[in-house]
Amino acid sequence: MADPLSLLREYNVNNKEIITDGDNVIFGDFSWPKTVMTNYLVYGSGKNGRPDFYYTLECLLYLLKNVNLSHPAYMRKAVAEHMPAVRRPDRKELLAYLNGETSTAAAIDKYGSFEAPTQVKREVEDTSNSTAKKPRYDDGDGHKIEEPPVPSLDAQEESSLISSIDQ
Repeated sequence: MADPLSLLREYNVNNKEIITDGDNVIFGDFSWPKTVMTNYLVYGSGKNGRPDFYYTLECLLYLLKNVNLSHPAYMRKAVAEHMPAVRRPDRKELLAYLNGETSTAAAIDKYGSFEAPTQVKREVEDTSNSTAKKPRYDDGDGHKIEEPPVPSLDAQEESSLISSIDQ
């Protein structure tokens, strides 16, 4: 099953467009809410009896959009825009993973249960007027040849066919 962290990494490494539509993030045929938890553990969570906390998809997207900022500037901007931010101890390893420099990271929870994606419905294009599916009739030199006539039954053949079936 696809997970948002893996798809975010794949799309980032391959420079594919990540579409945000309202409160959803769309990766091709899959969609998740921006607030969905990824399987990347927040630094310090899950230790000393603390519960596990995970970064949201929105938080990781925000980091990728502001990767050029120093960490203090990134944090100030995130606070000003009321956005969740990646903590400094996670930043380097997380960016190495999202940029394809490493194949995994210690903070990735491989066994967590996470929200399943929603299938994105695509509009079907009308191909009834398309010439792609129609056979071409030409003589090999690019000259069109008339389409062969479609055989049809005349009334007499049709009635004889029906009477032979009835017998």
